[in-house]
Amino acid sequence: MQLQVNYRCDVCENMIELNFEKSLEEKKIECTHCGVVYNFSEEDLLSFDRCYNEFVQKMKEADKQQVS
Repeated sequence: MQLQVNYRCDVCENMIELNFEKSLEEKKIECTHCGVVYNFSEEDLLSFDRCYNEFVQKMKEADKQQVS
């Protein structure tokens, strides 16, 4: 499963498609419109990874319940 959401850039206010797995791997988010880069600390990444994995698990469980 690949989770993607739209995120509004704080600088140019345009919407960018945010790929959580790619952002986590690169430790940053880059706006495709204005080029601003948001960097993450190690603590941010650990917290994000925990939340992301919990969310993916809940989505998988919900999907299994719908199939049953």
